[in-house]
Amino acid sequence: MTAPLKQERGFVLILSLLCIFLVTAFLASFFVIVSGGVKQATRMTDNMRAYYIADAGLTYGFTQLRNQANPPDETLNYNNDKYYVDADKKRFGSYAVKITNDGATSCRIYTLESRGVFGNATKTLTLTAHTGSMAEWSYLSKSETSPALGKLWWVTGMVTSGKVHTNDQLNIFGNPDFEGPVSQTKTAINYYHGGPPKDNPNFEEGITLGASEIAFPSTTMLSPIQSGASKDPKYSLKGETSIVLNADGTMTVKNSGKTSTLPMPSSKAVYVADGNVNVQGQLNGQLTIGTNSTITITEDITYKSNPRLPGSTSTDTLGLVAKGDVIISKNASPKNNGIEIDAYIVSTDGSFKVENYGTGFKGDMVQFGGLANSVCGPTGVVDSSGNVKAGYNQLQYYDERFKKTAPPLFPPIRSTDGRAVYSRDSFSES
Repeated sequence: MTAPLKQERGFVLILSLLCIFLVTAFLASFFVIVSGGVKQATRMTDNMRAYYIADAGLTYGFTQLRNQANPPDETLNYNNDKYYVDADKKRFGSYAVKITNDGATSCRIYTLESRGVFGNATKTLTLTAHTGSMAEWSYLSKSETSPALGKLWWVTGMVTSGKVHTNDQLNIFGNPDFEGPVSQTKTAINYYHGGPPKDNPNFEEGITLGASEIAFPSTTMLSPIQSGASKDPKYSLKGETSIVLNADGTMTVKNSGKTSTLPMPSSKAVYVADGNVNVQGQLNGQLTIGTNSTITITEDITYKSNPRLPGSTSTDTLGLVAKGDVIISKNASPKNNGIEIDAYIVSTDGSFKVENYGTGFKGDMVQFGGLANSVCGPTGVVDSSGNVKAGYNQLQYYDERFKKTAPPLFPPIRSTDGRAVYSRDSFSES
């Protein structure tokens, strides 16, 4: 009877040891799982903190960029070795921000890279931004009222694409088409007939009334153009000048009784002091023509490579910048079959207007690019029904490339406090 009892005791002992082993193994496994979960949670928390630290660095860097008096040429670096993540300042990480640029003379692109560190976790965030320019607007004006002619009207048949803004009030006669967003500083539109149904403009992307004023470019815009042209005396001229743009990438310049055929300037700038500049032809390249006087467009101005064609990679761009008026000559359309002007046109103190605008219908004026004039100028005359009977029917199409670039040496647009305005382009994480 004793042998079976010993066997049972031995069986119980083995069973007990097995149970203890299983419990121990379970507890060990549980500890490993819990420990791994804690480590994983810690890694996730550290990664999240590193991300938000990098984001804080990116925000700080962008704020510092915007606070610069002028868009910086040099690389900027900002570091914070103790960025605290709690209110009692016991835990902290760090960030390092580097801001570089592409060195462009207009619409400069900046790359902001922020590296955030917390514990063993690291996150890098990248933001690209560019300086805005007036070329972001299809149309920009300080005033819609001519001192000599009174209010000038947007009329039936006129088409404008891209952003439109005036620091004044739009005057509407009939049914003009605005294909992009429109804004004005005044809180009401001035309608010729009092409003719909006779005055019924098409604001495809809406209109903002009572908008903030946009700092209009001053004559200081001419300084970088003049400085660029001065690098080669052939492109820094004085007095009455005629420029014909040639499709082979040259220009024919007549000044002081001398005619020369010149290559495009390496500075991409021509400046004429104290004299009207006549311009026409087909541009092959990038160029800005500036003057402290007036510019007269004597015939069509087009691009050799048409950027409006599907799939176009055209880089042809032209800027026309005058302190005084930019004028379409009365002889520009001798057959009354219209005119095309491919350029971004700026009149810092004057108007964009048509010479003898009240004599004879001249057809459509297709202006591809953009227009900024201090005061709205006359381009035609309408009858009592709002139809253009003299001058040109104005069709203004925005050059979409100018959303992120501009003609050479166009300065950045500035806010009312004088600082450059930056537009954010893209954001990425690594």
